This record gives sequence, C-alpha cells and structure tokens, in this order.
Amino acid sequence: MVKSGILIKLALGVAFIIGLGTLLSPYFTGEKTLSPVLADFGWATIHWYGFLLVVGIGAGYFLAARYLAPNRGISSEHFLNIVIWALIGGLIGARLVFVVLKWPLYADNLSEIFLITHGGLSIHGAVLFGALGVWLYTRLTRLSFWNVADVLAPAIILGQAIGRFGNFVNQEAFGGPTDLPWKMFVAPESRPSGFFESMYFHPTFLYEAALALAALVVLLYLFYRHLRPGYVMAWYLILYSSLRFLAEFFRIDSSKWGVLTIAQWASLAIIVLGIYILYRRQRA
Repeated sequence: MVKSGILIKLALGVAFIIGLGTLLSPYFTGEKTLSPVLADFGWATIHWYGFLLVVGIGAGYFLAARYLAPNRGISSEHFLNIVIWALIGGLIGARLVFVVLKWPLYADNLSEIFLITHGGLSIHGAVLFGALGVWLYTRLTRLSFWNVADVLAPAIILGQAIGRFGNFVNQEAFGGPTDLPWKMFVAPESRPSGFFESMYFHPTFLYEAALALAALVVLLYLFYRHLRPGYVMAWYLILYSSLRFLAEFFRIDSSKWGVLTIAQWASLAIIVLGIYILYRRQRA
C-alpha cells in the first residue's frame, strides 16, 4: 500500500513537471516575458518570488500535516508551532547567510537587506537556522527532535522544488550559455558581465527542482519504512546537498573559494554531517 502510494505521488510529480514545462515553454524560448510582479494593488505589491515561496511552504505543510506528522504521533497543534519556529529561523538564516556571502551588493544600500521579495535567499542558511528553531522548540516541549526532523525533511524538499521557480521568474541563479533543447532565455538586462552576446543559458533552477522531486520520492519511501529516527533527515541532508553540489557546476553567478564555490564547500560539509548523523543514529 505504501509503495503504491509513493508510485502515485511520483506519477503526479512527473505529470506536474511535464505540464509546467509545457506552460513555461514560451518563456523559455523568449517568445513571452514574465514580469517579476504578480499583482500590484498600489498599496501592496505581490512578487512571483514571494508567492512561490508561500506556495512551496503551503505544499510542504500540507504534505507533512496531513500525512507525515500523524504517522509519528505529532499533534496538529505541536506541528503548527514547529512550522512557525522553523519558518522564523529559516527566513532569518536564509537572508542573513545570503547577505554575508554577497555583502558588497548591500554595503552601500543597507535598506535592500530587508527587501527579500527582490530575491536573495540562501538554502543552506534556511536549513541551518530553521533546524535551530525546531531544535529549540523540541527542547522546550520535550518532543523528539529526530522524529520531528524526519517529518519535516520531505516537506522541506518539496517546498524547495517549488520555490526554485522563483529564480526563473527573477531570471537569476542560471547556468552558463547552452544550445540544449531545454535552454532558458535570459533578457539582456539580466545577463552577467561577459555574457551579453549569449541569449540562452542552463536553467539550473529546473535541474534542482527536478532532482529535488526525485529525492522527495526517496525520502517518502524511507519515511514509511519506519527506520531509526533521524535517518530520513540525514538522507535529506545528503541527497539535497549532493544535487546542489552538482548544480553549482553549471552556475556562473556563485562566489568561489578555491576550486569550488562556497555553496559547494557548504554542501560537502552538510553531506559529511548527514553521514555522521546516520552513523550516530545507527549506534543510538
């Protein structure tokens, strides 16, 4: 029953990707352009980036609250509080780490730091500080941190897969020039220095989103096998950091530290952390 449920979710995920790809095809080729602003009411502006973040959070919350948290005996009240703590910590960490890594962009314009709808969030910062928020809550309520972490892991990676499409709308975080069939058109004003003559680039956001959905299926399979608490979160750290490490080879906007980008070094560190957690939980 569990396996059939996972296969159904996989089929729905594939259908979603195909449908979304068809819908976005004219924007990939440059036939149409998509404004970063979804709606402007005068008194309030809704950006696609922020909207997709909310959709990703909502989808992850639904998955975890409806199917995963009850499976681990976590009440709806506790889970809502857990998500709030995780969101607060994750949002602060995501913006803080991005600003630190891209400090020259904000040094002369400090007010821009608070305009997160303009883009600029670090996945690694979100995971680290979000986990810290969850850990603090579980310490205060005496819940099992590892049980909670296993519930959150599939929800997080689903949210990340959806949220990545915000990079497409903002035309950021793309890869180098390419002529592959799934190439992504980038408007001249969004092309980095040295690439003004190139029109099409690697859609690294799509690579990450597709791999994240594949990792989601693996995590759900592990979750329903009822392994030792902490295993699902450990595999999340390993899988997501591995796909992020690979995606970084395509990107041309990442800051480097030696032969690898900073994000790749962070990914390697998180992979090691995931392996360590597996080892420790096996001995628990």
